[in-house]
Amino acid sequence: MHTISKKNDTIIVNDDLKNEVSADWFEQSYWLNQGRLLGANSGRGSAWVIKSEWGKWVLRHYFRGGLYAKINRDSYLWSGLKNTRAYREYMLLEKINSLGLPSAQPIAAKITRHGLMYRNDLIMAHIPHDLTFAEAIGQETYSKPNIWQQIGHTIAQFHHNGIYHSDLNAHNILLSNNQVYLIDFDKGQVRTPHPSWQQANMMRLKRSIEKISMSSCDGELAPLWQGLMQGYDA
Repeated sequence: MHTISKKNDTIIVNDDLKNEVSADWFEQSYWLNQGRLLGANSGRGSAWVIKSEWGKWVLRHYFRGGLYAKINRDSYLWSGLKNTRAYREYMLLEKINSLGLPSAQPIAAKITRHGLMYRNDLIMAHIPHDLTFAEAIGQETYSKPNIWQQIGHTIAQFHHNGIYHSDLNAHNILLSNNQVYLIDFDKGQVRTPHPSWQQANMMRLKRSIEKISMSSCDGELAPLWQGLMQGYDA
């Protein structure tokens, strides 16, 4: 990881791109003007798929959620570089990649300070995938215990390595052939493995599945949920 500081901006970037990185990378208009803006995903934040010279990337600007968003959309209280959202997620993704766990590779992050506040952006490698777990729920092709079992096994790998996902839901799980990926580690942490937070993570996922499917994991979806938990426990 390489750090570049200039005026109010701090950019952190992987070493391979330290001589290439530009503040322009974090501007949607920069990629749009070059015809390299491929699409967007909307949610709590704004994620843009871009085509760089080094491959396909995802550019995400951090937006606030909930009531705070009505007051201030994207500014956060400054308490040091290492406490910024982008810095923490970048470092966590580096840790995840060093463990060989399936998630996005961090490319670069930019933190811009304005007095007591800051804004931030993160660039990650794009993960080729067929669909999200949320999109797969209810589809006959994916309504098989062995697929759900693989999802459970992947989550267990993260948990066993102490990787806590603050928002483990079906939208943050990507499926690609026989591979499962976890994404969106904003507010994630490295923790000492413990059943309390691990079980809470799994219950959050369970509620997400039930909300999307409008079915019960203890009823209609029981065989699939049991398959997921078998993969997790294995």
